[in-house]
This record gives sequence, C-alpha cells and structure tokens, in this order.
Amino acid sequence: MQITYNPDIFTVRNAVEAKAIILTAETSTTEARWERETPWTCDLIAAQKQLGAESVVLDYGCGIGRMSKALIERHGCRVVGVDISPSMRALSVEYVGSDRFFACSPVMLDLLIGQGLQVDLAISVWVLQHCLTPADDIRALRNAVRPGGGLFIVNNVHRAVPSREQGWINDGVDIKATLARIFQAKDDRLLHSPDVPSSLSGNTYWAYFEKAES
Repeated sequence: MQITYNPDIFTVRNAVEAKAIILTAETSTTEARWERETPWTCDLIAAQKQLGAESVVLDYGCGIGRMSKALIERHGCRVVGVDISPSMRALSVEYVGSDRFFACSPVMLDLLIGQGLQVDLAISVWVLQHCLTPADDIRALRNAVRPGGGLFIVNNVHRAVPSREQGWINDGVDIKATLARIFQAKDDRLLHSPDVPSSLSGNTYWAYFEKAES
C-alpha cells in the first residue's frame, strides 16, 4: 500500500489543540505532563550543556514553544524555533512572548544556515520520531550545530510517522543509531515512570550528542 505522509495532524486552531498534540495525554493528562515534564526536561538539558545569555539554541520541532519558553526563562538564552506547522509557529510567538525567540520553517532554517547560523545547542523533543525523511532533518541539525556544540533529543524507541492511510506507522528507522553515525554519542537513558506516563515507560528515551570539533 502507498503510504502518504499526513502533516495535517499538526495543524491546530488554538493553543489547547496544540498542547494536546505536543504532549498527548496517554495515561496522564496533557496539562499534568506539561507542568511536570517541561522543567524536568530543562533539568536534563542543563545537566548536559551549560547555557547562558549568549547561548543560541535551536528548538527543532518547537510546536508552540514549550521548551523554548522554559529555556529562555531559565537561562536567558536566545532560541530559534523551527516547525513544519504554520499554525504552531504562529502560536509560538505569543506563547513564548520573548524578543529572544523567533520561529521559522525548515526551509528558512536552511537559508539561515547558509548565511552562517551556528547554534551552541539543538534540541528536538518528541519530534524526530514523526519526521517523514529524518535523514534531511538530521542533516539540518548537523549543519546548524557548531563544532563542539550539542544535540539533545527525546524520542520514542519506535517511529510514529503520521500517514493518511494507516494513522501512525513505524517505518523501522532507528533515529538514535542514525544520529550516532554523525554526532558523538555522550549519554542516553530509557525513560520510566514517574518520568513519563506509564504507557510510555520503557518505550521512550533521551539522548545527548556532541558535534566533533573541526
């Protein structure tokens, strides 16, 4: 069967709809996960990479800016948000509410990289598992991160690609292994309850990579 990628799943009318997609309720609630997992993820990031007011972060698959807002509030860093969803990007500007943030499409990210953008840290939280052609997304991450910079991800162990014909499908791509061929793997851990809802326990992970110095 021909499988057609369905980006419409990420089209939303408001922040409530966006939050429900960004952090699905699972065996908890979206709001409970938002309140618990956002600072918890910030703690994980801070343990891997020191950030400050001069740091530039790429939030790849930023949604409405959940992690961007939290990182700016905690570290005062500057964040470039990237998302395929125009509606998510539009909502992110208001949600983050900071002059130290802007959001753009992947096409515009390529332009910025071509003009010399280099970031100290890229994050991609619950995103790469859904991308149609992850090799393209990983290429963008590689090109955006400066030598010596870091990449932090949170993902499902198995892919969940949105299709029009069969809903969420697993195409078998191993994101962590693919990243490890390009970046230097530094640490990774499976996530277990109470870090995540019980329905995700043991089936999700976080990982941190570094880009080799040139």
